[in-house]
Order: sequence, then structure tokens, then C-alpha cells
Amino acid sequence: MTKFKPKKRRQISVRLNALFVLVFLLFAALILKLGIVQIAQGDHFKEELTKTTSQVAHMDAPRGKMFDRFGHVLVDNNLELSLTYTNPGGVKAEDMLELAKEVAQLIELDVSKVRERDQREYYYTTLNEKERKKLLPKKDVKPKDEYKEIIKAIPDEVLEGLSDEENEVATIFGRMASGMTGEPQRIKQNLTEPEQHKIAERLDTLPHMDLQRDASRAYVYGSTFKQAYGRVGQIPIEDADSYLAKGYKRSDYVGTSYLEAQYEDVLRGKKAEVASTFTRQGRGPSESEIEEKLGSRGNDLELTIDMAYQQKLDEIVKSTVNANSYVGNRSAYAIVMDPKTGDILAMSGYIYDRDKKEGYHNEIGVINAAFEPGSAIKGASVLTGFETGVFSPGEGVDDKQLKFKGTQPKKSHTYLGYVNHLSALERSSNTYMFHVAMRMADYQYVPDKSFISVPHAQKVLDKVRYYFNQFGLGADTGIDLPNASSGLMGTLHQGESGKLLDMMIGQYDTYSTLQLGQYVSTIANDGVRMRPRLVQSVLEPSPDGEGGTVQMERPPEVLNRVDMSIEHIREVQKGFRLVTGSNGTAKDMRTSVNVPFAAKTGTAQVGSFYNVSFVGYAPYDDPEIAFAVIAPGVTHDKSPAAKNISKNLINDYFDLKEDRKAPKEVDEIIEEVDMSGN
Repeated sequence: MTKFKPKKRRQISVRLNALFVLVFLLFAALILKLGIVQIAQGDHFKEELTKTTSQVAHMDAPRGKMFDRFGHVLVDNNLELSLTYTNPGGVKAEDMLELAKEVAQLIELDVSKVRERDQREYYYTTLNEKERKKLLPKKDVKPKDEYKEIIKAIPDEVLEGLSDEENEVATIFGRMASGMTGEPQRIKQNLTEPEQHKIAERLDTLPHMDLQRDASRAYVYGSTFKQAYGRVGQIPIEDADSYLAKGYKRSDYVGTSYLEAQYEDVLRGKKAEVASTFTRQGRGPSESEIEEKLGSRGNDLELTIDMAYQQKLDEIVKSTVNANSYVGNRSAYAIVMDPKTGDILAMSGYIYDRDKKEGYHNEIGVINAAFEPGSAIKGASVLTGFETGVFSPGEGVDDKQLKFKGTQPKKSHTYLGYVNHLSALERSSNTYMFHVAMRMADYQYVPDKSFISVPHAQKVLDKVRYYFNQFGLGADTGIDLPNASSGLMGTLHQGESGKLLDMMIGQYDTYSTLQLGQYVSTIANDGVRMRPRLVQSVLEPSPDGEGGTVQMERPPEVLNRVDMSIEHIREVQKGFRLVTGSNGTAKDMRTSVNVPFAAKTGTAQVGSFYNVSFVGYAPYDDPEIAFAVIAPGVTHDKSPAAKNISKNLINDYFDLKEDRKAPKEVDEIIEEVDMSGN
């Protein structure tokens, strides 16, 4: 037995030694780790101990201004304060709703355009889980689809029963929820002074709410030309992807129509950056530091419009519409251009709504409303005859009526005897124009004989349109505005071959007033078609708010030269001049217009009413202006509406040139952005 005891002691000793070695190694590893932590990684863990977070918010800068050709400010910015909410992320909907209720006590909102989506989300948030489940349809619904199904299942009568106060909260809640994380979302623009004071006093109790410098569009001359400037609003849903790809935020405001949309990239200001840095030492209180980089106003636009003349044209068109007899609603449209540059000096439209018993300006109707103009386009018809070789200058026809099998006679307004191209324009012969079409179709007229087949007529019609398009009739005018109409060009159907003849006298295809203006400008400019323009240059914003230095010029641009000889164009110019002579259809204007001018009248019968039109340029030997006027829907073919507008717009232009005056001062209009998203 004694022989085994020493062996046991030796075994225990070995185990203890091994344990000591293990403990030593563990302590050595711990000491090594502590050394690494303190020496090699000390700075890193000090940074970890000091917790720092940062957030950068972008604030909109004012948009660029718009000036007229003489430097008068047309569109300005009205500086104001907006209430914004910056969603930090992770905020519960219930907490957001409570904050919306508090804010609703401090501001007033127009809830007439409250969005149904906001109402549904508001009502959903007010329900508890049990109440929400009750709204689920009986069919099985996957958990991921529950929210969508509950929102959809909220009864319409519940939404209709919401009070104005609830709708106000719903609107605020919807705007808060729609903002991007970290980006200020406007809750209300243009706060009133009482609202500003109330919010400022409570701002420290309204988490993530703030007062932000902002700007709305101000229209210095009221509603004059306001449509053409366009609107600013939230990014349209259908354009969201395009704007986001350019770096915009969903909450940004953009130009949504006309000049504001066309020149969005130019007018958009450079956003200010507000960087908020929050630092916390361990578990201590956080300290904040805010750094702001100022933004800058967008670039300005110098328009071709003469605001003093625009005001006069608006008055002319409005007074003429109100003085004439119409079928249904009354309206008229007019445009005045510089034929050598394409500059639009003024354009005006006016509509009187008979049912509502109120009128409103509609200058955009000049570019997007199209009508059959009648004989005003006969200059293009004559030139088409010349260039296709079916007529020569001086060659004429007997103006007697034409009778085709199965149709009513086609004739001029009265029998004119023998007419050539000059007298046909001077006295507005329809028959001469019919013969142009018949010769192009190789049709030999025989009384009571059927006209050509529809396919044959369509082929000739397409050829006529080829020549008309060169003047801008039925073609893209190239104006720097979106949504401009190219007119309506029909396709002939069975029994409609005779419409080829109607085409030659302006009673088939439809054209906008702008297209008519470009057409007569091209004739006035010896066959050179210029691109119509509303913006002539982009200006850098100046500190004093006046027009700055030119950053980019938009020079006049030639679109095309018509495929017709200058000699033939000069013949048509002679015919237009004869229109204002002693035998012309505008002879009654000779003594009432103060400068020599050239023109062409037009009348188109459309059902039971008429469109009267008038195109021309002045002075006829060195044109400064070209113009087009149309008054659709008048009750009789002798209506003086288009002539009266034309007479006055010529006289007012040259009177203003002789005695230049500033535009009349009117009440400024401040345009609040529509935040409803409807």
C-alpha cells in the first residue's frame, strides 16, 4: 500500500502544475488583450464612447424670376414662413397623430380638397387592433395584405361623416406621413402672423416641427399672362421616377405646367443645407451643433413678351368678345409675333361662359385650341398650286360654281367673274382654290360628274399637307411650351373625297391661332419659318432683384425655308396687300388702320355657326409684326370680331412704339401651392 501513495501525490502535483500553467496562460492572454485594447485600440473605443449622429436637411431656395422684354418683373417670389415636419424615422403612427392634433389647434387649413387617402389612414390610426380586425373581409387575408384590405374596407359613409376638425387633422397627419425621412415636409405654407406667433411659442413642445423660410409665386400684373407662366406644385405622380432620377425629393415643388415646367432646370434654385450634429458622451446629455449652407435663387427668364402691349391686347380681345354675338360660349384668340425672329410679343384669349355668366382670360388657348379658320389659309393654297406646277402666276379661271354628282354646288361667297391668283386672294375666291385641287388630282371638271375616288383624294390631300406643313399649318410649331396643339388632320372616309376641296379653303383641317400666326409670319418673312419663342435669354440672379447678366441666350432659330420660290411668295404678298385695297375683303379697314398692312380674311361655316379669322402683317413692305386672330362660334359670317381685334392690335402696337409707356399697375396675385396632390 505504501508503494502507491507517492504515485498519488505525484499525480496530484502534475495536475496542479497543469492547472497553474493554464491559469497563467489565461491571465497572460487577458493581459495581452487589455494591452491591445488600451494601446492599439484605445482611440477607437474612445470614439465609440462618444456617440455622434448627424443629419442633413435640404431647404428649398426661391425660384428664378421672369421679366418682360423691357425688364419689368412679371413673376416674383413672395417670401414667407412655412410650418414643416421632419420625420426622423421610427415614429409610431399613433404618436404622429397626436402631434397632428396639437398642430391642428394652431393653424387653419382649407379642407375642401382633403384627400380620401388621408382620411382613410387617419381613421385607421384612430382604431384599436380589435376594431381594425372587424373591418377585415371574411375571406382569408394574408398578414402582409391586412393593412391594405382594412384601409379599403373603411365605409365611405364614415369618411363622409368626418367633421372639418377631423379632416384638418387627417390632412396634417397625411402630410407628416408622406415626408421622406430626414427631409422637411411642408405642413402649411404662408403662415399668418397669429399662426407664426402661436407656433413659435409652442415650438419646443412640438417635436420635429419647425418654421422654415419659404417663397410663393407672386404675379406682379395680376392675372395677365398668368396661364402661360404655368404653375408650381408637388411632383406629379406620373413624373415621379423621372424627377427622382435627377436628384429631386418626393416633397420637392416643381414647375408643373407651361413656362414653369418647360424651364424647370433653369428656374429651380440651389437648396440650402442644414447639417445637424448630435454628440453624446457616454450616457450623458446630447449636445447639438447646426451648420447651414445658404442656397441660391434660381436663374431668371427674360421673356419676349411686352407686358404693356399684352395688357392692351387683353383689353381688345375681352371687349370684342363681350360686344359680339355668339352661339354658346363666346371666345376669341389673338397672337402678335415678330416675323423676323419668332418673338411672341403678346398672345391673348378670352372666354365668356354663358352658363356661369363669367369670363376669364385663356391665352393658352392660342397654342392648344384648334379651329377651322376658313379662307385665311388661301395663301398656302395658292403657293401649293404654284409649286406643284398646276397654276402659274397670272393664270386664272372663271369663278362660276361647281356642281358634282350627288352634292350641293361649291362656289365662292358671290360670283367674282374671271380671277387669277391676285384677285382670288383679294376677293377670296373659293373656286380658284378648288381648281388648284382638281388640277393636282388630274381631274377634268364636267358638271354633274362624280368627283375622284377617296384613295385618290387622300393621296392629293397628303401632298397638300406637305406644303401646308412647311408654313407650320398642321405641324409642330416648335414653341418653347409643352402641350402645344398641332391641329387636327382627318382621314377621308367613304363619300368624303369632296373634303379635299374644302381643305383648300380652310374648312377641313383645324389649326391653332399660333399655327396661323407662324404661317403668316413665314409669308411676311419671305418664306423663312422661324421658331416661335417666349424666352429670349436666361439671366443670372442679381443681388438687387433687377435683371442680371445674361447667362445663356436663345437666339432666333430658323426652322425651315419653304420649298417655294421667292418670286411665288412675292406674288402672294401682293395678293395679301390687295386684300386691304379698295376691292379687297378688308377694304373697310383702310381708313381705320394707321399704317399700311397686308392681310387675309377668313370665314368657315361649322354647323350652324361660323369661325371668323384674320391674319396679316405690318408695315407690309418691312414687317415688324405678324398677327393671327380667330373668333370661333359667331352667329353670322359677316361678324366683325376678328377684324376689330386686328385693327386695334395694329394701331396699339405702333402707338406704343411711338410713345412707350410702362405697364399699368394692378393688384399683385400671390399663388399658394396646391398641397392637396389632387
